[in-house]
Amino acid sequence: MRAVLLCALVAGAARAASPGALGDPMFYLHDDTYQLAPRRLSQWETGQLAQRGNAWIDLGSVEGGGYDAIERGVLNLDLASRLSFHAELRNDLDPGGRVTRAVADLLVNAAPGLWLGASGVPAARKQDYGVGGSVLFASASRRRYLLARVVADQFLYNRTNLDGGTRASPVLHAQIQGRWEEGAWSLAGSLDAATESETSFPAAPLVTFEADSRRELSLHGRYAGSALELDARIELLRTRAARTELGVSSALRQTVATLRLDALLAPVGGTRWRPRFGLRGLAGEAVGDDAGASFRLTRREPGARIAAQREDGAALWELGYALAVPVLRQTGGGTAFDIAPYQDKLYGSCDFTFGLISLRALLSWEVRNARFGGANVNALLQF
Repeated sequence: MRAVLLCALVAGAARAASPGALGDPMFYLHDDTYQLAPRRLSQWETGQLAQRGNAWIDLGSVEGGGYDAIERGVLNLDLASRLSFHAELRNDLDPGGRVTRAVADLLVNAAPGLWLGASGVPAARKQDYGVGGSVLFASASRRRYLLARVVADQFLYNRTNLDGGTRASPVLHAQIQGRWEEGAWSLAGSLDAATESETSFPAAPLVTFEADSRRELSLHGRYAGSALELDARIELLRTRAARTELGVSSALRQTVATLRLDALLAPVGGTRWRPRFGLRGLAGEAVGDDAGASFRLTRREPGARIAAQREDGAALWELGYALAVPVLRQTGGGTAFDIAPYQDKLYGSCDFTFGLISLRALLSWEVRNARFGGANVNALLQF
C-alpha cells in the first residue's frame, strides 16, 4: 500500500507532463530484477551479426496491473558472395512509452572486412519511409564488428503526411553498435540518437505543435572466466517531449544514467551454488512545464543484489534478494516532496537452455511491502 501511495503522489504532482518511470519508486528495481543475466546479454550482443537470426522477447508485470515488454530481433542473410542483408526490429513498451523501429541494410563487400550499404526504414504509413547509408567493419566470424548507420527518418513527411503537419528540417537518425573480444574479455556498445523532431499543425483545431527526441548510449564490458565472471554496464538515456494543445503547452526533458557492476564467483565449498553479487547506481532528472507550471524531479538510487546460481543440466536456477533506496525530490508543479522509500524483492528464477534457445521464468515477492512482486518471462532465440 505504501508503494501505491508513493506512486500516486509522484504521478499526481506532475500531471500531464508526467515523468513516468522516473517517478515510480519501484520501476527500476523491477527493471533490474527482470534484466537478462549478464551471460545471456553477452550472447545477444555476440549474435547481432554472427547468427542468422537473433531474437530477444521479454515480458514482465509492473505496478498497477501494467507490464513492460521488450521485443527485439535481428536477421542476417547472405544473398550472394559479396552481398548481405541485415535487418533489425525493436518494439519496447514501459511506463515511459513505446519505442518501435525497424531498419534494414543491404550491404556490399567492398574490401576484406569492409561492407558498404544502403539503409531503409519500412513504412506502416506512406509518411514513415526513411532512407540512408551504412558502413560495417567485421571480422571473418563477425563476432567482432562495428556497424554505423545514418537514416533520414520520414524524409518525405511534408509531402506525404495526411495530418497537415510541416517540419522545418529533416530528422536524422544515427545508430552505431560494435563488439570486440579477446580471450575471456569482451566489450560491446551502442549509440542510438536522432535530431529533434518538431512538427507544426497550423490548421489543426486541437494539437498545433509536437516535438520529441530520444538518445541512448550503452556500454557492456565483460570478463568470462571458467570460475569467475565480471560485468560492468553503463546506460544513458535522454528524452524530450513537447506539445501544444488548445493553446496550452507542456514539455518534459528527462535524463537517466545507470551503472551496474556484477560478479559471479566460483562454487562455494563442495556445492554447485555460485554466489552472485551486484551493485547499481542510478541518477536521473526530469524537468517539465505543464500549462505554465514548471517542476523539477531528481532521482538518486543506490541498489544492490545478493544471489546464488546453480546449474543442473539444462537448467540454471537462481535465488536472490535485490534492494534499492530511490531518493526522490521534486520542486514546483504545485507539490514539493522529498522521499526515500526502501524497496526490495526476493526472487527465484529458472533458465532452461536448449541449444541456442534459452527460456527463463521468474517470480518475486516484495518483502518490505508484503505483496507479490511481479513475474517475468523472457526468451533468447538464436539460429
